Amino acid sequence: MDLCFVDVETTGLDPVRHELIELAAVRVDRHTLEPLEHVSVKVRPERLADADPKALEVNGYSDDDWRDAVSLGAGMRRVAPLLEGALVAGHNVGFDWAFLARGFLVAGMPIPEVDYHRLDTASLAWPLFASAETDSLSLDAVCRALGLHRPSPHRALADAMASLEVARKLRDRALVGRRVANLVADEQPIVEALLDRIEGGRDEYGPWKVDDGRDYRAEAFAEVIDGLHYCAAELVRLGRPRVPRIRRRRVYVCHPYRDAPEANVERVTALCRTLTEDGFAPIAPQLYLPAFLDEATQRDEALTLCLELLDACDELRVYGERISEGMRLEIEHAEARGIPVRFAQPGGDP
Repeated sequence: MDLCFVDVETTGLDPVRHELIELAAVRVDRHTLEPLEHVSVKVRPERLADADPKALEVNGYSDDDWRDAVSLGAGMRRVAPLLEGALVAGHNVGFDWAFLARGFLVAGMPIPEVDYHRLDTASLAWPLFASAETDSLSLDAVCRALGLHRPSPHRALADAMASLEVARKLRDRALVGRRVANLVADEQPIVEALLDRIEGGRDEYGPWKVDDGRDYRAEAFAEVIDGLHYCAAELVRLGRPRVPRIRRRRVYVCHPYRDAPEANVERVTALCRTLTEDGFAPIAPQLYLPAFLDEATQRDEALTLCLELLDACDELRVYGERISEGMRLEIEHAEARGIPVRFAQPGGDP
């Protein structure tokens, strides 16, 4: 389906009371937006007495300029083939289409079969308004914001072509925005950081140029681009708000070991499993110190390591039916350092 950009000049704002005096249509390829065919025709008004003088002043109507104007029917017949089967587009296109539909009706002609959608470049330009790049969505203001020149404002063909150029510019912007929006993970904030620096550099140093006569080697340039991405990634990382990590409360498992090593290891393992399920981080030297220290010959060294581990804990929890000598030393060490000591019930609950 092709697009057909339209524009009309009228004797006023009311399609029932006022008349078409000029109309233009530019049919374009929907993918490339390249013009395929265009029509521009002046229409002879029949009821100038009903015209709004301001409207005639805006579009520059004069008897001399409209000397070769055609009838409404002839004008509608010329534009109809370009509209047939197209998606109608334009700037504030609802206004133009209302006059065109009325024109076909008055001329006694069927309205061409067009797509029921309308492509309004004024609506497409809303992001310019939202970002304060323009304070109006009029065609003149949007063209200025996009750097487009309007050689003949308020002439139908010139305005139809201007709305086409607006669509091209906005399409190009949308394609760039789509590429950024489709980036994943940290890629989007990295590219946004690069864009911020490009804009900042332009404001500080002036427009960036690549045709300043210097000899840029492609390899070096690519490495600079890679370096900029790494720097941008670091800026993104440093700027990311730090989310405090919720640390589990460390519980030192104070339990007999020496009198029945195998049975006590099994008991401590079960206690650690329960503590973990309850959201704690169990510290149980009984489970791994025997793997590299001999209980009979290295007991003092093992106790020293136990007390160092205890220093890093938030709580000492005492289990078992009796308190061994080693457990007593651990309890005294915890109390001396202000580490809370809790005595568990026989079932393991504190």
